[in-house]
Amino acid sequence: MPVIRCPRCGQSYDIPPAVAVRLPSSIATCDCGQWLSGSKASLLARLGNNSGDDVATIDLEPYRIALSAEEPLPFPAMPEAEPFDLSAPRSLRVIARGGTRLVNTVFSIHKDPLWIGRKGCHVDIEEAELSIRHCSISLVGSALVLRDAHSYTGTFLDGQAVTEAVIGEGVHLLRVGTALISIETTDAPGETVGGVTLDDDELDGTAAPLRQRMAEKAAKAADSGGQTRAFLVCVEGALEGQEFEILPGGLTVGREGDVRVLDEFLSRRHFEVHRSSDGTIRVRDLGSRNGTLLNTLPARDTKVRAGDEIRAGVNRFRVEER
Repeated sequence: MPVIRCPRCGQSYDIPPAVAVRLPSSIATCDCGQWLSGSKASLLARLGNNSGDDVATIDLEPYRIALSAEEPLPFPAMPEAEPFDLSAPRSLRVIARGGTRLVNTVFSIHKDPLWIGRKGCHVDIEEAELSIRHCSISLVGSALVLRDAHSYTGTFLDGQAVTEAVIGEGVHLLRVGTALISIETTDAPGETVGGVTLDDDELDGTAAPLRQRMAEKAAKAADSGGQTRAFLVCVEGALEGQEFEILPGGLTVGREGDVRVLDEFLSRRHFEVHRSSDGTIRVRDLGSRNGTLLNTLPARDTKVRAGDEIRAGVNRFRVEER
């Protein structure tokens, strides 16, 4: 059987022939988030389709080969910050889709960083739950370096949350807010990246839409009449440590919905948690691709008790009552 190895972390996978023939037209990722298969066309197909449902995803976990304890993990080293080589700009093709906004531009990065965000940036995506200044891509020596700008939802390069990372050759997927962005180094000339500024008055009143919605829901539930309140608490995954109150209208969890989770293994509307007419809490799978588990069993429209755990994709949520 063919063996493929992750160039980022060194993890190997022993792939059966029946699965190997599907790899070129599917997307498969290592545990560290590195894309291991899928042509450039397959990756960009996910950008051209808001749902991404037409691009098959292969789970490599069953074919994982145990790493030797002595085997090093070849994560790329960060380059030295000084000195800057300002004589050799680098070009980067950026293809971004978020809300109704579509960007397909080659940028030439030199002494100023390329900014991605919601307002006042080189790549503005206003409808994708981004921070105003979400992340930047700078030229450090001869390397392009991605840096998260303390965004409230985080920056993910090839499925892995990063604060600072080197962008290697080839196509990479960048997830910021609900936007999926393809970035690719290129030798083609591009639009020169210059400095951008944002006035102080433009920063006023710019709380993230997701936080605003959750604050409004919390305010509506402030007068609970002494009844027990139920919460959905993320104990593992992209939203770990965050909690969301289960209001009378219920909560929809997925890549879109009341609780938005940046996880490519989730469907747009993955599952729903709500109170039934008798006051009990129930979880219902919304026809997701990868299913929803309550504790260890599939959840279709199942009663939930305090302390039960809901698993969807790589995320675990616990239901609590207070």
